[in-house]
Amino acid sequence: MKGRRRRRQKQPITYLMADGPRREPEPEEAPPPEPPAVEEPPVPAATAPEVTPERELIDVLADAAIEMPWPEDAIEQLLVEWCSHAVDATISVEIVPAPPPDASFVFGDGRYLVARRPFGSAIFSSLDHRVLTALATMATASKHAARRDEHLRRRALTDDLTGLWQHGFFRELVEDVMIERHSEYLGVLFLDIDRFKELNEQFGHLEADEVLREVGARLRYGPFPEGSIAARMGGDEFAVVLRKVEGQEHLDGIVEELTRLLRAPIPVGDLMLSIDVSIGAQLSISAADDPELLLRSAERRMRDNKRSRPGQRPPRWYDESTLLREMLDEGRVRVAFQPIVDLRSGAIHGYEALVRGQHLEVGQVSPLLLVGSASKLRMLDELTEVVLDSALATMRAVERLASAPVALSINLEFEQLRSGSYLLETLPQRLEGTDVHLVLEISERHVARWTPSQRILATELADAGIGFAVDDFGVGYSALGLLNSWPWEWVKLDRSLVAEGGGEAGRTLLGHVSHMLDDLSLTPVAEGIETAQELGYARSIGVGLGQGTLLAPPAPAADVLAAVTEHGLCLPHLEPHPDHEG
Repeated sequence: MKGRRRRRQKQPITYLMADGPRREPEPEEAPPPEPPAVEEPPVPAATAPEVTPERELIDVLADAAIEMPWPEDAIEQLLVEWCSHAVDATISVEIVPAPPPDASFVFGDGRYLVARRPFGSAIFSSLDHRVLTALATMATASKHAARRDEHLRRRALTDDLTGLWQHGFFRELVEDVMIERHSEYLGVLFLDIDRFKELNEQFGHLEADEVLREVGARLRYGPFPEGSIAARMGGDEFAVVLRKVEGQEHLDGIVEELTRLLRAPIPVGDLMLSIDVSIGAQLSISAADDPELLLRSAERRMRDNKRSRPGQRPPRWYDESTLLREMLDEGRVRVAFQPIVDLRSGAIHGYEALVRGQHLEVGQVSPLLLVGSASKLRMLDELTEVVLDSALATMRAVERLASAPVALSINLEFEQLRSGSYLLETLPQRLEGTDVHLVLEISERHVARWTPSQRILATELADAGIGFAVDDFGVGYSALGLLNSWPWEWVKLDRSLVAEGGGEAGRTLLGHVSHMLDDLSLTPVAEGIETAQELGYARSIGVGLGQGTLLAPPAPAADVLAAVTEHGLCLPHLEPHPDHEG
């Protein structure tokens, strides 16, 4: 039987198949003419599936899921973009004290993913809610993944006891700094604790570890230029690379200040320990300097300094209560004043009173140590009275010199806000005969624990004209809802918020917080302004008040009065904001 089939190119072929019994071949005949080819209809092209809204949602969710975890520096941007593709609405990430009335989903850190539609538009469907929730969940998971990765990375590269960089990674960081420095001067410090082995053997590893941990903390937040790096090199040895050193005199000043800082008493159990350290310093003025040779030179100078003091003092132990009692009785608790500045006019709005201590034998005592000891020994009210009385006397003098009222803020520990407190009950009497406006600062980490009795006491003080401020806002200890719990005089933004203003994300965050406080009729105070860039950011987003070393560092009473005598309540180096009228 003859059959035919056609290829795609329409060329017919024939093939033979066995059919019935075999027969003898017959004489060949001319083949019959081929019938005309029948044209096959064209095969229709595959049609694309119809693009429906549901299909678009699936594509968005699939793309977002495939990208998980999202890049840390683009999480919010991607969240807004994907939500905008998935839902017909205006999408934003906002910092708000409570969920907005529109569709909103917790994104983390007190922020919400917010979707808005104009009045009269269609309401959000359950599908809209599910899609937005899914994308917000992906974004939050990406943030958690980024934090986890950073935590693991830091753990692998930092010393468990002190939190400083390990010596191996520190050397890599030093090499990076040498490459980036250009014409910048650097300083390298190498230090160790005198007679640490004796301390370890006499008191045990636990006490010795406490000393190392505290030394590490002081190096982490030491008196160093921005960008400096500290590391634990091993045992009781540490190293620091200092950025932006201005010369040998500047380097020597840093060493002197660091020595005082490390000699300040260290709390170990119920006692205070004072130690000595040996420090070697090497200045680097050329980008061609070898980082390893710089470290060795600093270490050699440290050992030379140690040998030059053969009569090194052993660690000294002091009873904590005796130390504090002596300082109070001998009038060695002093007050420093840091201006709170109106960022619009550049004028001083008030001062924050900061406790300072100097002991005859151990030298400078850190404010944290003073307050911590007073709290443990139940002497906080006595310490606060000394600070308050001294500060009020100075503020009365400032008012006379400036012929204008000023505000005075005092830090109050949460435990001091209690009924029956002689300190609080006598505050109105202490303020008689003065126009000083007193503001009590309470840290954010405690405010959320206010009890009804404490609120009653705060109300009585407010009725007497005494204000309250939230301090350290932004450290993350409490919910944003606390802002609605009290008519706060100020909300002092933690340095971590202000310092992040140099980046786009930090600037956005600071702006959201400032605008939120404005909406709540609360006055933000930007703490820790240290650079012109940070001042510019704070001013550009409308922060009303500020503090920081760029504006004015803390100063003793005599310096404050001298400055007010010469300039009044103006800071001569600070120009008013260009938009300020007056």
